Amino acid sequence: MMILKSLTVRRQGDYYGSYRKVKASAPFEATIEVQGERGEVKLNLSADLSRRIVEIVADEAASAGRETAKMMTADAMDVKALPKATA
Repeated sequence: MMILKSLTVRRQGDYYGSYRKVKASAPFEATIEVQGERGEVKLNLSADLSRRIVEIVADEAASAGRETAKMMTADAMDVKALPKATA
């Protein structure tokens, strides 16, 4: 049995400690580390698979954001008017 140890996705040219601005048009590159009974291996995923992973994450983030906005809007609608201050 293989266990996913880590998944890293970044734009090509985005390296830890780099002060360069990464181009938004640069393709994604992903690596996974898996561990099994006989050791560990680190794999580089294709640019297409890396892009597909980012699309899935982006869709889920957008969905979660919409749900959060709905809940916050519903909570705001339930707030009753504050009592008027007396002088």
